[in-house]
Amino acid sequence: MEAFRKITLIQRNLVLIFYIIICIVLISFVWMLFYAPNTLGLEIPYSVIILIVAVMAVVFVVIGSYFYLIVALPDRLSRNFDIIKNKIASGEINTEESFAHHVIEFIIKQFDFVFLDVEYAAIGIADSKNVFFNDDFPKEMFDDYAEIFQKCRETEDVISLGSEKHLDKKVYKYVVPIHFGNRYLGFIIFLTNQKLSRLFQGILADFENFYIDDQLLHVLNYKNDK
Repeated sequence: MEAFRKITLIQRNLVLIFYIIICIVLISFVWMLFYAPNTLGLEIPYSVIILIVAVMAVVFVVIGSYFYLIVALPDRLSRNFDIIKNKIASGEINTEESFAHHVIEFIIKQFDFVFLDVEYAAIGIADSKNVFFNDDFPKEMFDDYAEIFQKCRETEDVISLGSEKHLDKKVYKYVVPIHFGNRYLGFIIFLTNQKLSRLFQGILADFENFYIDDQLLHVLNYKNDK
């Protein structure tokens, strides 16, 4: 497993180096284009050239952050979620409450990027109708969890519930149903500090599909076998 991770790290670093080189080349080209005498025949003040280059640098940093998130997130999730999977396999995590606690803590810690920052999370378990929250979850934002359970039973798509003000800032509400095959298991609530594009909503859906549903089923089966 370490060998695969090293390969992934090398690939990610190569992509990062390639991106940095492209950015430096483009900035240098623009600098020479405007600064070199007689290139365009324009008299452009030195301060304007500095401003243009600075704006380009900021744009490249923002684009780079977005790109880094897409490249780095899958490996980051896979590497760190192994801890939870191992605890489930060993029986250390054997209740829905323990499972929810570990997964919520994982979500808050791992989804902390500029473009995908989950500030609050909750997990609902369909069998027991229990809902578990992180410590400071704004429960007042949701009036009827029974309605959420029912909505998630009927779909596997990410559900957007709009936004609300909380602590003087806007919070966006997303619900991801948890299904394993034909069995409905529950849902995950994600509260983010900005509206998510379809790409990032898809990342949340993939997180449920590739990491959560089968592990939750293991925990529920363990509970039923006791």
